[in-house]
Amino acid sequence: MDSQQLALATRLLLAVVLGGLIGLERQLHGRPAGLRTHVLVCLGSTLVMILNAVFGSETDPGRAIAGIVTGVGFLGAGVIVKSHDIVRGLTTAACIWFVAALGIAIGQGSTVIALAGTGVGLLVLVLLDRVAHWLPAASYHRVVVGGDVERAEEIEAACRRELESWKCRVVHMSSSLDIEDGSIELVLRLRTRAKAGQRAIPSRHLLAIEGGTRVRWD
Repeated sequence: MDSQQLALATRLLLAVVLGGLIGLERQLHGRPAGLRTHVLVCLGSTLVMILNAVFGSETDPGRAIAGIVTGVGFLGAGVIVKSHDIVRGLTTAACIWFVAALGIAIGQGSTVIALAGTGVGLLVLVLLDRVAHWLPAASYHRVVVGGDVERAEEIEAACRRELESWKCRVVHMSSSLDIEDGSIELVLRLRTRAKAGQRAIPSRHLLAIEGGTRVRWD
């Protein structure tokens, strides 16, 4: 093995290490795309860039980079899961895209940039994760209030007042009518910076609204 081949093999090992560091953080958080996925994405990106440099010296490296980014985009989309109003997997998808960029840098021989990028990426994942718990992030909830159709307007107005007193802003409201039992169901979508556990507090107050018969939080 000559010195050039040894240098290229070293890049592959570096891709395993750096991609593994990011993947390990995801693995510890119990994400489906963990250590192996991130290592393989980083390693694959590095290998593509090496092969492009060795066998396609006249080829624009930008085309290889564009191909990697496109392919990784589909892979990242596969880890994003949406359930009702909750979206999960965005950070993991971003990590997959990030390790692909690390692999590109390693394959191009930009070792210092790759090392610095890995350090900054780990700081973002570890430190900002702790800081985020202290920030008053907005959250969205949905409350369903049922009641007498003849008091629909009164129930809606009372619900809005009660929710706003608990710092819950109504951003959207819809209603449905049940002709058989003469009841109406109001669906209110809320935005609040209060903790999710506090959303049960207004329930008894909403039930106390005259004409209201039931309350359900989603």
